Amino acid sequence: MWPSGPDVSLFRSPLKSRLVRLLAGGQFAAYTAGNCLSLLGTWMQRIACSLLVWDMTHSPLWLGILAAADLLPTVLIGPIGGLAVDRWDALKINRLCQFGLAAIAALMTALIYLDLLNLGLLISIIAIQGCVIALGQPARMTIVQELVPRDDVPMAVAINSMNVNLARLVGPALAGLMIVMVDVSLVFLFNTVVTCLFVVVLQRIAPQQRTSKTRASKSVTAEIMEGFGYVISNPGMRLMLALLLAGGVLIRAIAEMLPAFAANLSSVPATGLAVLTSSMAFGSVIAGLTMNAYVSTVRLPFQITVAWAMSACAAGCFILADTILTLAIFAMLMGYLTSVSMIATQTYVQLGAPPSIRGRALSVHGLVFRASPSLGAVVLGLSSDVLGLRVPIICSAAAMLIVTLALLPKVSRMEFRPDES
Repeated sequence: MWPSGPDVSLFRSPLKSRLVRLLAGGQFAAYTAGNCLSLLGTWMQRIACSLLVWDMTHSPLWLGILAAADLLPTVLIGPIGGLAVDRWDALKINRLCQFGLAAIAALMTALIYLDLLNLGLLISIIAIQGCVIALGQPARMTIVQELVPRDDVPMAVAINSMNVNLARLVGPALAGLMIVMVDVSLVFLFNTVVTCLFVVVLQRIAPQQRTSKTRASKSVTAEIMEGFGYVISNPGMRLMLALLLAGGVLIRAIAEMLPAFAANLSSVPATGLAVLTSSMAFGSVIAGLTMNAYVSTVRLPFQITVAWAMSACAAGCFILADTILTLAIFAMLMGYLTSVSMIATQTYVQLGAPPSIRGRALSVHGLVFRASPSLGAVVLGLSSDVLGLRVPIICSAAAMLIVTLALLPKVSRMEFRPDES
């Protein structure tokens, strides 16, 4: 049964006034600024790692393995992070995880500067980094809800997504410029500095409202399974996360293959990769800025499904493009449409889950969100080594389109009415 409640559309409010109010000052604005800097450094480092792996191997498979090392730890660590944020202070967890990420970035800077970084060591360090990110991801999402009133949650989630995508937009270009003009070690040094700055910001903010925490009345395993049980038992959340899983494996994984596309169509792979990644991020930023004007809370399931269907069409056009310009155009469309789906799905989970289990529900969301592209990237990388890039990606896009079209009749009858908590 769907949650009952008033017919609200939290997305449908004066867009400019909410955006300005949230970013003009206060705790959320400070958090957003620090988070933006940290994410910029993270994306710069991610691009640098992709280029390092490509230079070492020239293999799409190893790009997929790199993505898996970064994202698959979510499968094991993410649920623990969700339980942690339901039991303990989300802000403290954020601080600890960001400090750990700063230490990892500093270690990689030193290894590159000393010319000690090899393929195996790089993959291993990225796997450790993935564990830290997975542990902190539920806290990073939950803290947003503690810094703004409930009615501002959809806009805050959209701003958070814009942060990620602004980093994706600027980060690759800045990383490419540093690598070409100076040295790749500078990218890792930059990430170390900005992550440390975010730690300082986190020390200075205090949430407006605290989410009630559960006491450890059950075993860790039982409480983690309770989060999975809640998501599985809720038909709407189960379906939206299943779509997020399919979209990650079949569509978002294509982004992990961008270095191969850039190498094939650009004389300077770093420049081509920066163009494609920034184009995809630009589309995502536009999604975050505009979707509040037309997305309805009540119609979220239908609109999420339609956006995934359209992203599959954009992915099919992307793989058929034969120049950097046309690739960039369809990459921008993919970025826009997948971001609409992902922002709306996260909003669905944050508003739909009760406060006592929200961290664990978000950890399941984070598990699907982070792990699904890496699973798809490994499959795409392996099949692309055998069949080339075009055939596997066309098959992925077609599969996603079939899934979403099959679900449209069902989701067109669904409504989402989150309870007031």
